[in-house]
Amino acid sequence: MLYPSIEDNISPNTVVAVLGKPETIIAFLEYLLFFDMGKLQSEIKETIYQEAIFKIKKFENEINLDKISNVLYHMFENWNFCGFYVKKGEQLEISSYKSDKIPCSPINMDGVCGKSIISKDTIIVPNVNEFPGHIECDPNSKSEIAIPFSNYVFDIDSKEFDDFDEIDEKYLKKIIDMI
Repeated sequence: MLYPSIEDNISPNTVVAVLGKPETIIAFLEYLLFFDMGKLQSEIKETIYQEAIFKIKKFENEINLDKISNVLYHMFENWNFCGFYVKKGEQLEISSYKSDKIPCSPINMDGVCGKSIISKDTIIVPNVNEFPGHIECDPNSKSEIAIPFSNYVFDIDSKEFDDFDEIDEKYLKKIIDMI
């Protein structure tokens, strides 16, 4: 008989001989499950940004900071702040935003946004608790990205650690270019 029937008494030893040890099987399945998760997450993130750009482009001549904040905020469930600060003198004041909580405004130039606009460089912070001078407006914020342009800073906070990378920077800059 090639295949055992239900009536045959299959011992655990037979199963182990055919499939391997249970812990080996579990480890292999975990490997398959998480093998390319980073790539998968990147592809999903890019798809969400492409969809967001499509939605923003629908506004045509009415693209503005409010609409951009609103579209993006609702497309990324782990974000708790998406908005723009404008430089006024030696401080940054909130412009347009969508947020779980009321943002801090005005803020000094010592935080992520201020350092970003001063350096004219994007700043990606994997863990805001480790950023010297971080201004905490929402204790649920775990990571942040700030992208300066013109006299503004595009600022996004996430409830997840290490949530931003070069994919976010690439697509957020494309969105800024649409303004």
